[in-house]
Amino acid sequence: MAYSLKSVFKGASIYTIGQVGTKAFGFFLIPVYTRFLSPAEYGIVGYLQVMLQLMATVLMFGFYGAQTRYYYEFKDSAKKIGEFIFSINVYLITILLTLCLISTFWGENFYRLLNVKDIPFHPYMPVVIWTAFFQILNQMVISYYLATKQYKECAILQFLQFAFMVGMILFFVVYLRQGALGKVKGHLIGQAVFFTLFYIPYTRKFVFRFDAAYVKYALAFGVPIVFHLLAGVMHNSIDRVILEKYISMDQLGIYSIGYQIGMVMGIIVTAVNKAWQPNYFDLMSGDTHDKAYENRRIFALWLIGIGAICLMGMLWTREFLILLTPESYHSASGIVPVIIMGYFFQGMYFFAVSPIFHFKKTKFLPFLTGAAATLNIGLNLLLIPHFGIYGAAYATLISFASQAVIVYVFGRRLFNPQFEHWKIIFALILLLVVPATGLSVYFTIKIQVIKILYLFGFVTLMVLLFKTYTKPVLTKIFYRLARAT
Repeated sequence: MAYSLKSVFKGASIYTIGQVGTKAFGFFLIPVYTRFLSPAEYGIVGYLQVMLQLMATVLMFGFYGAQTRYYYEFKDSAKKIGEFIFSINVYLITILLTLCLISTFWGENFYRLLNVKDIPFHPYMPVVIWTAFFQILNQMVISYYLATKQYKECAILQFLQFAFMVGMILFFVVYLRQGALGKVKGHLIGQAVFFTLFYIPYTRKFVFRFDAAYVKYALAFGVPIVFHLLAGVMHNSIDRVILEKYISMDQLGIYSIGYQIGMVMGIIVTAVNKAWQPNYFDLMSGDTHDKAYENRRIFALWLIGIGAICLMGMLWTREFLILLTPESYHSASGIVPVIIMGYFFQGMYFFAVSPIFHFKKTKFLPFLTGAAATLNIGLNLLLIPHFGIYGAAYATLISFASQAVIVYVFGRRLFNPQFEHWKIIFALILLLVVPATGLSVYFTIKIQVIKILYLFGFVTLMVLLFKTYTKPVLTKIFYRLARAT
């Protein structure tokens, strides 16, 4: 499938529906989780999720990205691709088994160095360690389908993975009443079931010839990405590690539920990016399109569509919390809009980082994202002791925005799409009004009218500002509607 706007939208919509669909089910399970898990137990789960993300990021070695890049370099040679994915999977499994066994039996001494107050190594961490093992290998399967633009298959796989995990989590949390431990055990078994069913079909793509040169290629491409992704995980998660030192588990649970809801925006922008990136490689490798114009066009449409979704999420946060959670969690309403806006900036970062991947300048990513992660850690250390969970939320927002700017400034030296900066800044100001004014926490009829008008006004202004790009799309939509009637 070559690059086209239709290809981008098709891939983005199918994969996003798969991603957001599963997260939507998860979203509606929040009422179940919050009624069977206390805020303190939710705090434990939030902290363990950070540990899982850190391990999965480091132990992946960036191989899923190397798999995608190698596929696009040699997509006409099934033999080379088969040998490549066989070689890197053999290496990955060998290293994972060794490290996971060592961590399970001797990891408690290292864990003590973290000085975690209320979460013991046993029984939680061994479960998290082996969840990382299966999650990494499952991600290799899913990323292969993404690389080959098999979006429907990928969406189905994501949904099944989610279904297995949720089924197990509900069994342990609701039926057996095992609390936080049940949540992480369900995650482990769900990942293991997915691995059992779908990793073997993935191995049919293997050509059983190990070549260390393939592993060297994957490591050369992937290791810089590990540091880049690790900086990203630290950026996204270090707040909960620091919060654990300064606040109660109840407050950490409130922050965790707020962050989980706010991360819906992160799921959306990540899904769109994963569908856009293969098309970006096709666009930049071809000669049939005005590359700068296509980049501007896609970003303008993204800004309007994702900006509207972001605005809706921020404006109606309190209503979501009232519908989904017990009253003990409602104080998260001030946190969610800040997190949502932070992840909106992460979506802008995904656009900014694409040239760095395309031109294979990934060796600079650890420094660029590391700078933003360092800023995030500094802001958390500065703000959390004084402002608690609000300090953590605003540290996330500021550092995500800084990361997008830093990477954009570097990336435009490789390729400059000539974005219309003043229009983008104006859109961002309109979005930032919501978390800055706390509009989301109010719940009166008058405020509801204001929220609706604000959303309508934002979309209308954006369509008019970017009419060069929106007019052809709207004309085509109206034409098809007219024909249909």
